Amino acid sequence: MIKITRLRKSICPELHDEDMQGNLPAWIFMRINGKNHWSLAIIRLHNDDAWLAHLDSSQGPHDPKALFHILKQVLWLIVPIDPALVMTSIMNVEQQQDGHSCGKHMLQMLAGAARKESDGLDRCFREEGLRYIATLD
Repeated sequence: MIKITRLRKSICPELHDEDMQGNLPAWIFMRINGKNHWSLAIIRLHNDDAWLAHLDSSQGPHDPKALFHILKQVLWLIVPIDPALVMTSIMNVEQQQDGHSCGKHMLQMLAGAARKESDGLDRCFREEGLRYIATLD
């Protein structure tokens, strides 16, 4: 257990800072880049539960099942949550109409999600849809 704890602290030291007194953030936003394409992952930590959401403006390069598998393993390194118990959602978001604006879409989804209060995001997770968060201006 000591080796795993050290590994967790080395993977994400800012989440294990002494100033946090063992409290993890409720929300973690992760930008994902693969095959020259950007998307957004949102992790929600609440008590002993965790949810993962993937927001992608293109139905293409990122395989959600593979992405969720990797994110569950990374999440396990950060907090001791059984990956089998982590709930996942693929969120319906506005789709880009070209092959090059994924970064803009990802940043707008991130900005929209960051502006919302956690209660609003909790409601979105329960309703399985972040459509209003990801609406492009």
